[in-house]
Amino acid sequence: MKPNLTRVISAHSIGGCGLGGEERLGVVRPDGQRWQLKNLWVRDGSLFPASIGANLLSIYGIVNRLSSALAQRLSGCAVQLT
Repeated sequence: MKPNLTRVISAHSIGGCGLGGEERLGVVRPDGQRWQLKNLWVRDGSLFPASIGANLLSIYGIVNRLSSALAQRLSGCAVQLT
């Protein structure tokens, strides 16, 4: 192994695709769909606007809510994910 031969890069899992009520305010719509790309949905911690100390339960909660709404929209019936 040689020094500086390999670059190590890390991305933060929170804050990369924030929700926004308008396109200029966020990367994704309030329902988690990407503003500029049809049928691209984000369901992870990147939905938070920045690293706010959100724990996994906060991420699970928003993912469950948005995924349930999307499943209902696509199937036409109420779905509860657990």
